[in-house]
Amino acid sequence: MKDFREIFAAVSDRVASLAKSNAVVAKPISVGDRHVIPLCELSVGFGGGGGVGEGEAIKPGDDLMTGSGGGAGGAAKATPVAVVVIENGKVHIQHLGQ
Repeated sequence: MKDFREIFAAVSDRVASLAKSNAVVAKPISVGDRHVIPLCELSVGFGGGGGVGEGEAIKPGDDLMTGSGGGAGGAAKATPVAVVVIENGKVHIQHLGQ
């Protein structure tokens, strides 16, 4: 189970670092005196599982097999939902999608 905890902690740390980069407010995009700042919705998820136990011998006479296992996974997704547009000294928000 120690290996599983290490895997889960590593995935957890990786997902957290992904979630921090360009999340909520992304890097501004500038062309001339027009600046656009994407605003994002952040979705983060991760999970894991593990196990221990003993299995049965595959063939008679084989030694009893011991079991173990573990796994983890995660993801982070930043979806643009609006942009802040700064142009000619004026600021407005433009919603994207629905």
